Amino acid sequence: MADAPWMVAMTMLPVPPVLFGRLQYEAGTESGAREVFQTLITDLVALQHPAANEVAGPGGGDWGIDTYVGRLDDSVVVWQSKFFLNWKGDDQRDQVRRSFNQLMGKAQANGLTVDAWTLCVPCVLSPDEQKWFDGWSAGRRRKTGVQIVLWNGVRIRRMLMKPDAEDLYRAYFLREGTYAPYEEVKTLDDVSSLGKALFVRQLEEAGHVETDAARGLFFAAEALARDLAAAGNRAGVNALNELHLEVQSLWEAQFNARAPKVDTDGRMAGLVDDVLREAGQCSDPDGLRLRPAHRKGVAHRLVENARAGWVLHWRDVAAGHQGPPAGESIAAHLVAEQPEEVS
Repeated sequence: MADAPWMVAMTMLPVPPVLFGRLQYEAGTESGAREVFQTLITDLVALQHPAANEVAGPGGGDWGIDTYVGRLDDSVVVWQSKFFLNWKGDDQRDQVRRSFNQLMGKAQANGLTVDAWTLCVPCVLSPDEQKWFDGWSAGRRRKTGVQIVLWNGVRIRRMLMKPDAEDLYRAYFLREGTYAPYEEVKTLDDVSSLGKALFVRQLEEAGHVETDAARGLFFAAEALARDLAAAGNRAGVNALNELHLEVQSLWEAQFNARAPKVDTDGRMAGLVDDVLREAGQCSDPDGLRLRPAHRKGVAHRLVENARAGWVLHWRDVAAGHQGPPAGESIAAHLVAEQPEEVS
């Protein structure tokens, strides 16, 4: 069978100077490309960490943080984006030093712990410059305890070639005109209110002890569905319904393959993880630009609405559940009570 056009495009992904040079060509200016590159890095980080975020402040008021995961009143992992198409020497070294020092100074002044710092550049360093970075980062690591990593153009290109980055590559490098922004991933500060939801009960029945991340993913999808309906966005609602069908078919295939091999408790090893992984990699339906958190949340939403489950006897679990009736999720109130902008 011939490769799909997308697979052909992936095998022909340009080398880093050509690939990332396109960002500056599209943006028209280096400063514009710098902003796009930072957003690209945040989106790449979010594929593995849906809570990835940015901060902004005038005159360097961002504390030296481009992308981060964590809490600014506790501890964070930071990604620093530098749009260096060429790394020539002293200038780039100085910028790297200043960025790291600024972050560590702000962290010390604000009681913040930095667990790791990743420098992201679209170029590939020469042997001399790579040697400098390796030595500099090792010294900083010994002095500060911060794990320091480099994402160069080769590594970022390789990340863009993964299946779950398909939408990112298409959006940033195969653009024809302006793309709509991603749908916002709404979050809850306290997910304990979802403890009695059916999807949580099903996860517990499958042996999952920790369910906070699942609750957050569910809420992201639930909030999106409520927002689309409240706005009268019929096309968006239909597109989301299409995604539900796609994810349900993924679940069904995985469930049916494991059904003959359940354990004595009706549990199916790897079912939840495999379904969520495949759901996160689903292509967006026409009319919506979603984050992996939305797609994974759809899987939990299907379970909440008694259309899927994580154990062989999932229908019995749903029928005997003492929480809100199917289709009347507890998250309905939570979405309604959220402020217009959820941080």
